[in-house]
Amino acid sequence: MNERRLARLQEQIKERLAMLLQREIADPKLGLVTITRVELDSEFTVCKAYWSVLAPTAIGEQKAKKDSEGVLQRARGLLQREVGRGLHTRTIPRLEFVHDVGIAGAIRINKLLQELNHQDAKPGDQPAGSAPAADQPGAGPGGPGEGNAPPPTSGA
Repeated sequence: MNERRLARLQEQIKERLAMLLQREIADPKLGLVTITRVELDSEFTVCKAYWSVLAPTAIGEQKAKKDSEGVLQRARGLLQREVGRGLHTRTIPRLEFVHDVGIAGAIRINKLLQELNHQDAKPGDQPAGSAPAADQPGAGPGGPGEGNAPPPTSGA
């Protein structure tokens, strides 16, 4: 299958799935699900829809993931049929939902980096034996080299 056509169909399926999840599935157990990407095989028989769910806490995220996964599996037939109606193809691919761990991993790494930056910003957390930059020789006001630089000249 043509690569451009495959990419276009994947994007079309992704948009259609997102719209259907937002408007057609009225299950309260369905969390804030995002379709992150869609992979369609070259024979157009299997469509893997990668999804993620957002929750305020890690424990809440596990529960939201489990609940949303069940809702998606139960609604798979309806979603597959509705996606097929929007496609102008001879066959309708079998829809499979796969949880995308990439987003959760990126959020976790971002939180760890924020914690590290927060620890670096605390005063008094310097390792033993290291002095602040102002106490080091040659640094700050009154150190050697201060006032020895020639004044800036204007280029004329």
